[in-house]
Amino acid sequence: MATRYIHTCYRIVDPEKSIEFYCDKLGMKRVGEMHFSDATNYFFAMEEDASEPMLELTHNHGRTEPYEMGNGYSHVAFLVDDLEGTVAGLKSGGVEIALEPKTMTVESHDYKIAFVVDPDGYRIELIERGTMKVGNIVQ
Repeated sequence: MATRYIHTCYRIVDPEKSIEFYCDKLGMKRVGEMHFSDATNYFFAMEEDASEPMLELTHNHGRTEPYEMGNGYSHVAFLVDDLEGTVAGLKSGGVEIALEPKTMTVESHDYKIAFVVDPDGYRIELIERGTMKVGNIVQ
């Protein structure tokens, strides 16, 4: 069986705020929509051809109450070239910073991370490119 990972889905309350955050603040491209009678799904990717994994944001029509966020372990992550500069730019744009840039050491390897918060309260991890090591791969 050939399997390919294609997306992660979050539920959102205000599509306009979420679209602005993911497109204008994080640089994603809106690559599609699916309209159902009671919900609309919005799809985002880093490239417009959507051949890479996507983020799906589902807006349940009429929903105005925030969703339960849990303990923060449910999050998406992005590699960025300049962690401190990216966080400074997001902060000046009004984005909530959950964790300022910091260096963490795991298995004798340093990597730099920060967390920001999207309009619905989801945590977004930012990792400085070239500092994250998974197995033998440095991203």
